[in-house]
Amino acid sequence: MKRWKTWVRKNQFAIKLEAGILLTIIVLTYLITHVVWFNGTVAGKSMEPNFYKGDHYFASQTATIRRGDIVVINPPGSSQQKLFIKRVIALPHDQISSHDDTTYINHHAIAEPYLDPYKARLRPGMLLTKNFTLHKLFGIRRVPQNSYFVMGDNRRQSVDSRHFNAVNRRDIIGVVKLRFWPLNRWTIY
Repeated sequence: MKRWKTWVRKNQFAIKLEAGILLTIIVLTYLITHVVWFNGTVAGKSMEPNFYKGDHYFASQTATIRRGDIVVINPPGSSQQKLFIKRVIALPHDQISSHDDTTYINHHAIAEPYLDPYKARLRPGMLLTKNFTLHKLFGIRRVPQNSYFVMGDNRRQSVDSRHFNAVNRRDIIGVVKLRFWPLNRWTIY
């Protein structure tokens, strides 16, 4: 017992240093995985063929939201504890419409190359995205302040802003930055 006390006294600094490092690693890991980043799993088909059911991702809760980003949302009016994964199409104050499978933001056609794999599977003459305007859907001309218009890439199977209107910023949980599973589809966004 005396040798133990002597050893502890001689190595007190090293013991405190190691304990401090271990505690710092634990706290940082918790903060990174629960405050700054979180991981999730895709649950539905609304983002196919870009994300499939069972794909795993990391999302940043602090990232700036940009058009084209893939976001994790708490869907408006949902009483379930289910999060949706969608793509940001229009930003606050934007006008949005779709005509003949071309999406228009502020009357300018936007490129949506992420839809090409799905469009390639459609029969000639079929539309991926039904024609719409924000005014016809909800009687408004622009996406409200602090809100974002989101749609799934699998437009024919997605419940999104065309159904529940734009998503308020507070209902956007994070921006997907990394798909890490399956490994053969590992992607940084």
